[in-house]
Amino acid sequence: MPFLYSIEEHKKDKHKYVMITGFDEGASDLVVPAEIDGYPVEAVGNHAFSGRGDLLTVSLPMSIKTLYGFAFHNCRKLRKISLFDSIDDYYDGVCRQCDSLKEVEITMVRGWYEVVRNFLADNDRTLRFILNLQDDSERNAGYPARSVLTFPEYVYDFNENTMARTIQFSIAGSGMFYRECVDRRSMDYRQYDRLFEKAVIDGGRIPEDIAIDRLLYPVELADDFRKAYEDHVRANAESILIRLVEESSDEPENIGTVKALLTYNNSDPKKNLLPSGAMDAAIKLSADKGLVQMSAVLMEAGRVSAEDQMFKL
Repeated sequence: MPFLYSIEEHKKDKHKYVMITGFDEGASDLVVPAEIDGYPVEAVGNHAFSGRGDLLTVSLPMSIKTLYGFAFHNCRKLRKISLFDSIDDYYDGVCRQCDSLKEVEITMVRGWYEVVRNFLADNDRTLRFILNLQDDSERNAGYPARSVLTFPEYVYDFNENTMARTIQFSIAGSGMFYRECVDRRSMDYRQYDRLFEKAVIDGGRIPEDIAIDRLLYPVELADDFRKAYEDHVRANAESILIRLVEESSDEPENIGTVKALLTYNNSDPKKNLLPSGAMDAAIKLSADKGLVQMSAVLMEAGRVSAEDQMFKL
């Protein structure tokens, strides 16, 4: 087995477990096993994968309880980490300087949101969290099985005032405020949604992504916030579709996102998120780029919309 590891003894109950210390081969999509040599894999050691330039994705098993310092530090191409909320100890710098890290997928078995807080504290860049909700309280409340939340970036800076002999600190961007929505045991969705105005001020694609994900995965989404998100998507429909089409070669999941947006609230065509003008621009771009699947999805939606209009007439 190409994994490098050591057998450790737990300080409290003396049980033995595996700590991963490295990987002896090249790997783009790393899957850490739950067991090695009959022992549970419970930790990823200090600097175990630090500085690797080959890792694109990492998947950790539910047996992992500890991520030691700088475990994936400086993995510049790492885009996604998948794990469980089984993490009890998260040490400093686990994913620091992972400049390409965009997405963290967490299966929430015990409703332990501390792991979300830890990743956010370790990274000031924009991070998108896919939370697979399996906690009984969440499931019984009738929420969707998944919550998808984008946390914007922020810039923390300071300036020295030599005349006054003081240091002035400043925070730019809404990301710091969004990070305050998570505590150890819960996610405050109302606070998250209230911050949307700040994200809109930041501009760019971030508020578009926030709005799309909250509409498609509406855990605890109140009607007033739903309308604000719908209005934003509708007002920016063309730029959203153009971006989804342009990036679909590298991100094939964009086809599913476009499908979901096209069928959103399709029982009432007046509330469609994507106006015909935005659709026409997206269809033209998709055809010009030779994107067969994306073109088929867009053109089918356009055909159905046209038939609906003819039927009403």
